[in-house]
Amino acid sequence: MDIKELEKFFSYKPFLNQDPQIILDKIILKAKKYLPEHQIVQIQKAYDYALSKHAGQIRLSWELYIVHPLKATVFLMEINPDLETIQTCILHDVMEDCEVSEAEIEKEFWSEVASLCEWMVKVSKIKYRWEDRHLETLKKTFLAMARDLRVIFVKLADRIHNIQTLCYHPNPAKRVKIAQETMKIYVPIAKRLGLYHYQLYLENWSFKVMEEEAFDDIFAYLKKYFGDGEKYTERGIKMLTTMLQKEGIENFDVKGRIKSPYRVFEKLQNRYKTTDISTVMDLLAYRVITKTVSDCYMVLGIIHKYYTPLIKKIKDYIAVPKFNGYQSIHTTVLWMFRFPTEIQIRTHDMDDVAEFGVAAHFAYAENNAPVKVSEQQGEWIKRLQDIVTNYKSLDDKEQFKKELNIEILEKRIFLYTPQGDVIELPIRSTVLDFAFAVHSSIGLSFKNAIVNWEIKPISYSPETGDVIKINIFKNKLSANKHRLDFLHTSGAKNNLMKFLKGQQREQLVAQALHELNKHLKIFGLPLFYSAGDQISKKYPKEEIEKRLLAILDRKETYGQLIKSVYPKEIAVYRDQNAPQPKVVEKELNDLKWNFAVVVDSDMLINYYFCHECKPKPGEKIIAKTWRDGIRIHAVDCRAVKTIAVDKLLEAHRSGESDNIYKILIEMKISSKPGNLIGMMKIFSELHVPVLQVSMKNISDDVSLVTFETEFTNPSKIAFLLNSLKKYDDSLKVVKKKIT
Repeated sequence: MDIKELEKFFSYKPFLNQDPQIILDKIILKAKKYLPEHQIVQIQKAYDYALSKHAGQIRLSWELYIVHPLKATVFLMEINPDLETIQTCILHDVMEDCEVSEAEIEKEFWSEVASLCEWMVKVSKIKYRWEDRHLETLKKTFLAMARDLRVIFVKLADRIHNIQTLCYHPNPAKRVKIAQETMKIYVPIAKRLGLYHYQLYLENWSFKVMEEEAFDDIFAYLKKYFGDGEKYTERGIKMLTTMLQKEGIENFDVKGRIKSPYRVFEKLQNRYKTTDISTVMDLLAYRVITKTVSDCYMVLGIIHKYYTPLIKKIKDYIAVPKFNGYQSIHTTVLWMFRFPTEIQIRTHDMDDVAEFGVAAHFAYAENNAPVKVSEQQGEWIKRLQDIVTNYKSLDDKEQFKKELNIEILEKRIFLYTPQGDVIELPIRSTVLDFAFAVHSSIGLSFKNAIVNWEIKPISYSPETGDVIKINIFKNKLSANKHRLDFLHTSGAKNNLMKFLKGQQREQLVAQALHELNKHLKIFGLPLFYSAGDQISKKYPKEEIEKRLLAILDRKETYGQLIKSVYPKEIAVYRDQNAPQPKVVEKELNDLKWNFAVVVDSDMLINYYFCHECKPKPGEKIIAKTWRDGIRIHAVDCRAVKTIAVDKLLEAHRSGESDNIYKILIEMKISSKPGNLIGMMKIFSELHVPVLQVSMKNISDDVSLVTFETEFTNPSKIAFLLNSLKKYDDSLKVVKKKIT
């Protein structure tokens, strides 16, 4: 899209005192290029029907209402939609604004069009307060996308024309809110689906509404230096064409484009931290479109022969496509002009995908199959559907927003399995997220990760291009609740939580059976499931589990359960041992203190006590993983002070709640301005509470910072420290103390 196209888009003139059939004729002219003749009359039929239903309705721009669905359809035609999608776009407002039923649409047209129109109503007809409306819009939009991707094609075209005519809305605050909603919802969707033209329309007009002064400055600059297209654009096309022809390349096209106003603004804000437009170096870019993939690489070599490439700016998206199926080679070269120039190289098929995304995969003239998406896009849509399905009420909106931000707004990384498969994850994901992305069973059995042939901790955040091998425990599941701290993606968290809920019940029952056998042993009765056991004979398995869980909830006692099966034996025992109940209680307490330790939510794990500190009943304890197993320490044990925190596990006595550990960290950091504030943001992002913090400058360049925080999972401190070191690579931990 060049400056003239954008200028035409921005200078919208209301369609007044003209026959709307003029717009329809343009739509039909485009449709005739790829649809059979018998379908063209159906487009006219949809128009005639919508025209009659919208009769007398006027928009804020003073246009006849029918102009809006027609203008939206003009944008829709850029992706060569099928007949049903065209009819849906023309009819998309009759159900909502004209009291037309789905049954009537089905009768006049067919069920497919009626269904698509109904989903358009579901996405649009939302009556909530603003933020709640925003969340409900997201929810219904993604459900509709998962059902039929054509709904979002129509919705995006509809939104483009709505925002193009937003200047006619009388309420400035409402204009800004609509622009913000467009940026938050529809721009990321268009980007994700690879609908580049739609993305440009939506983000640039929203930018104009939200930041009008900045937009005007950038647009004026671009128009001044690149508006005519002669000085650089046309000149560059001629230079590249001549050069490639000289080197024997045939069957290629060269196109030029100027960076759009919003993309310029984005670079000024995020990279250059200035408002000076002249600092942006890649305002101009060229595209070489070839016949074959081998030609792409030949063109790359020729360009590098004539111009000096910036090595870090060479990106091969043909070998590793983007999440939305985009493929191209990018290179930025010097000396073509006085500023660096980007050149993109791709085939004609790749160019179609680059411009029209998922819509480029659908041969409408050949069949009416559902729109095809790449495997990664299909997985993304499924993840969105899962998030929406789990969103039960507005009480969950904070978690809902967080999960959607991860899936929609965050940048992505692309990782490799040892077999060469590509796994896509949000940035800041960990190797544990990767394990779950490969398969839930891999995540639940995670042992360790080998990243680029080096072993990495569970908290490690990989980068694009990393090769990751996950080692697992073959005969056991290693998942526990503390591993939630090392997960970033909602899908992995949901898988782990689902497993933990099932596991928790099993562990609680096992714990209760363990205690039941202690009581049976003291009373001299057969152990549960042993020879002579009467409890398992009297009660079915489900009833036993129910009663054991009731005991743990203190609704029943072990004595009552045993007495219900062995009433005579209990009576005889108490007669013979009148003073014994107190002894029994003391013996049981001793057994609990000495043997029943819960490590990382697992009561049945094998462990032994530290021979130095020998933790006594009542002392706060912590667990440590050693080569020879799990060792239990008192928190003030000398050995704990020298132990790496990533090897620590939560531990507590049976019957007590999980321990909360206070951890004091003293570290040296850079004294650069804002460093401490940046670190505090990391604490907030990781949901780590800060009990107190102090800072002291010990030199011009170094400050001593002391944090005190608390964790249920002590090994999470390793994840925190790793994140802090990534933020400030000069950070050095001086002291750690756990209490």
